[in-house]
Amino acid sequence: MRIRVKSGGRSLLNLAANLLIFAGIASILVFAWALLDGAYYQYTQRVQFEAQVADVDPGMAKEISVSGPRPQSNTRYSLLPGLPKFPARDPLLIGKLEVPRIGLSVMVREGVDDATLRRAAGHLPSTALPGEPGNLVILGHRDTYFRSLRDLEQGDAVTVSTTRGRFTYEIESIQVVEPDNIDLAAPASEAVATFITCFPFKYVGPAPRRLVARARLKQPF
Repeated sequence: MRIRVKSGGRSLLNLAANLLIFAGIASILVFAWALLDGAYYQYTQRVQFEAQVADVDPGMAKEISVSGPRPQSNTRYSLLPGLPKFPARDPLLIGKLEVPRIGLSVMVREGVDDATLRRAAGHLPSTALPGEPGNLVILGHRDTYFRSLRDLEQGDAVTVSTTRGRFTYEIESIQVVEPDNIDLAAPASEAVATFITCFPFKYVGPAPRRLVARARLKQPF
């Protein structure tokens, strides 16, 4: 039996199909923009941070790392317009977090709002700063910067570098808990760190649970 669709019905179906296609394309573009924005932030802030640690002008550090030494010439000419000024160091930048064994390296920014977590790992305000007594809490998205935490193991070394120094923590425990069951308490006399991301890693949509990795500072403070 054939089902006939009136012309008005076909128009509505075509409109709905076109809207779905448009929404899909828009979602892809937004996702791609977020990835590019995050990658740009990570690159520029890494250059700024490493230049500040080395006490080098960031623009010069960028030029040297990309181009290397240039031959001298008495001829002055320009084939390209001047490039925009290299972005300044983000005043909310905390430093750089690395876990060498799993290949994790990400810049850490103060705050855990959407804009911060899109560009970096986020330091939870009011928690300890790297190397200080208390609990240093850092969050990251499971589908971007903290995706490699799925391979984290007990005993892994986590380094957090700041302009004040480089601090090494050792992972002591890894748990999967409910979002409202995360314990951030820490003795005031101890220096620990907690790294949090959503779980499971392959879950489609907002993940229902959290992976919580707890570490302890190896160096005295």
